[in-house]
Amino acid sequence: MQHSPAEPAARAPEAAPATKATAPDRERWRCPAALRVKSAVLAAAGVAVALVFFPPWFGIPVAAVLAAWGLGMAVLGASVTVDRTAGALVLRVGLIVRRVRLTDVTAVLVDQAKVSIGRASGGEVSVYAWRKSPLDALLRVPAVAGDIGHGISSAVALAKAAGNTGPENPGPENAGGGWTAGSGGTPASARSRLATALLGGAGVLAIAGALLVRVHWDDPALTVLGVILALGLGAAGLLYLLVAFWILLTGRAPRITGAR
Repeated sequence: MQHSPAEPAARAPEAAPATKATAPDRERWRCPAALRVKSAVLAAAGVAVALVFFPPWFGIPVAAVLAAWGLGMAVLGASVTVDRTAGALVLRVGLIVRRVRLTDVTAVLVDQAKVSIGRASGGEVSVYAWRKSPLDALLRVPAVAGDIGHGISSAVALAKAAGNTGPENPGPENAGGGWTAGSGGTPASARSRLATALLGGAGVLAIAGALLVRVHWDDPALTVLGVILALGLGAAGLLYLLVAFWILLTGRAPRITGAR
């Protein structure tokens, strides 16, 4: 008797090739509407205070700057955009827009709500995303600094890997960068001298404003408010000056760590 050849065993269905998840070409993080409303309210209050308690030659320019800031935040808001196709990082805070090439980024540092970006051709750029005060926590503003830092870090790594990295163009892993969460103060070598000068200038302007506040009113309530405003501006201006001098002398921004 002739035996028929054994039939081949049924083949198991081939598994589909695993697809590697890729990041989108464009990522954007926008500040919530609560921050826009808060900025508009604070700007409106600042305009009223400037027009009431300061002399016109000082109060009108201050009110104009505050109005422009509040309007820009209310209409445009704040956002962080990572465009991998264009190879650019765009930071917007109201009317102020900063554009950074991904290949120029040397470090991405996350410190609580602050995202600091070191650049090869310039100083450090920082943005808060988005919760940075107890009021923001009360408004349930999300804290997305870690997500933004991770997104920027991965985009920088891909941009430098696609640009034939070498000794002349180091990647983020050998440029002293990468994404570091919860690190300490930022070295002054990566911090813009212009930013430090602006911090000191803001301190001088606050102290000058404290000296110009009108504190003599027929209404006792306005007198008390004027005194409180003058003391607050003077203390803030002195603090700004001390922080600016600290950065210049020690090379690091001061950091206050609370008990956990």
